[in-house]
Amino acid sequence: IKEASLEQISRYADVISLHIPLTEETHHMANAAFFNSLQQSPFFINTSRGKIVHTAHLIEALKSKKVAGAALDVLENEKLAAYTKQEKESLDWLLAQYNVIITPHIAGYSREALYKMAKVLAGKILENE
Repeated sequence: IKEASLEQISRYADVISLHIPLTEETHHMANAAFFNSLQQSPFFINTSRGKIVHTAHLIEALKSKKVAGAALDVLENEKLAAYTKQEKESLDWLLAQYNVIITPHIAGYSREALYKMAKVLAGKILENE
């Protein structure tokens, strides 16, 4: 693995996996301009923050084959109960695609993670007695 510019990534990448924080600079970083710059039709993975990806632009990239497939661990709007009609339609479209995987963003809720959190918490309680 080596550091590459966004231009190199858009030219050569077969897989793009985002692992970045959500900031003003990264908000909707994966937008129409980003997807249209892709030359290899890579697989696109986002496990960082949902608002880094402009969902409507990702859908267009999937439809136009600029992106071969997508794996999303996060969504632009994480509050499913508060979805607009358009957001619901977009989610339904994504879920119906054979080349899209959507998983819940719950890596921190594994049995091992919960055990470690409980152990640290118990240690802190005992420390303060």
